[in-house]
Amino acid sequence: MFNFLTDSSCCGTIPDNWFTNWFYDPDFIGNITKYSICILTGIIIAFFVCTIEAKRMNMKRDDILDCAIIIVPLAILGARIWYLSFDGTATFQTYLADYGFFKAIFYTSMYAIGFTSVPYLWHFNGLSGLAIHGAILVAFVGSIICVHIKKWKTRRMLDIVAPGLLIGQIAGRWGNFFNQEAHGTVIGGFNATDLANGILTPNLTIAEQYDMLINTYHIPKWIANNMCMYNESYDFGTYTSYVSGWNYYHPTFLYESLWNLLGLALYFVFRRTKFVKSGAFGALYLIWYGIGRFFIEAIRMDSLYTNFFNLKTAQVTSIIMIAIGIFALIYIRFIKKGESYKEAISSASSNIEVEDAPKEEPKTEETKEVIKDKSKEVQEEKQEKKK
Repeated sequence: MFNFLTDSSCCGTIPDNWFTNWFYDPDFIGNITKYSICILTGIIIAFFVCTIEAKRMNMKRDDILDCAIIIVPLAILGARIWYLSFDGTATFQTYLADYGFFKAIFYTSMYAIGFTSVPYLWHFNGLSGLAIHGAILVAFVGSIICVHIKKWKTRRMLDIVAPGLLIGQIAGRWGNFFNQEAHGTVIGGFNATDLANGILTPNLTIAEQYDMLINTYHIPKWIANNMCMYNESYDFGTYTSYVSGWNYYHPTFLYESLWNLLGLALYFVFRRTKFVKSGAFGALYLIWYGIGRFFIEAIRMDSLYTNFFNLKTAQVTSIIMIAIGIFALIYIRFIKKGESYKEAISSASSNIEVEDAPKEEPKTEETKEVIKDKSKEVQEEKQEKKK
């Protein structure tokens, strides 16, 4: 047995073998990271679930693939741009001061798609910094555009996209686990005793933190082991402090992943009822994810901030998502009522049956004459028999 992270301060121990060493390593194979594998896994599973739901709605799989090929890359870019828009490093402002307006736009664009800044401009360093709200916005807008191009019903498309977004987030959050990022505050909280020097002192010893994580929060040991980190920074918006030494932190990636998993389970339950109207799942997704993210974001340490009551950017965005979701739900449920999700499935299925049914060929004049002649012959035969 060896002590995790090769430091005696951490309490969790794991077997010293090739599998555990590989498992806790952020890299999957070579330069391919586990973070990217988690994101890709989420996208693939989400696509297959969406195609299954689309088939139930009488939509072709190839059409869904056409939309996914366009929406997915743009959603990733949207997540990147959203992050950079609120990033405190002010990349554009830095380039603007050094190189002027036009070069600043060019350099910032290159940075946005993963290339490091001058002098290593053409060195690809990955998309370090993504914000899911940007991806959600692009995914919804892209879906609505696809609806108009493919002449689908908007409400049905929103019902298809909602579970896909949940699945993508469930899988994608585990990338944060392997990267040891997007975690919450130190277990047991901290005292700002040395805040003047930017240092936060934990309330509990590291042994007490580990005990609370395992026995109070019931976090599995294999997850808790990766929550032990050294000198983590805490962004308060106007200033940044550091939690001194080795400490255990809240696995907020796990909280969000489980919250979305519960939302996905509820989706598969309520889609069988007549209560939920078609299009409501898109609205319910905004409300569900918005509520969960608002409270989880409150304990995260690496958040982006706004000037709005010093709230975190993700919290403000979550409030907007909840408000839009509630308005959309009221509109769908009470103002412009439509078919239920279950009725939409039945309607789409009946359309498939009608389309697949063999159609009677129209009768030509020639055919009519033949039928008439045959009918006449039958009548004559009957008359002869009577005689």
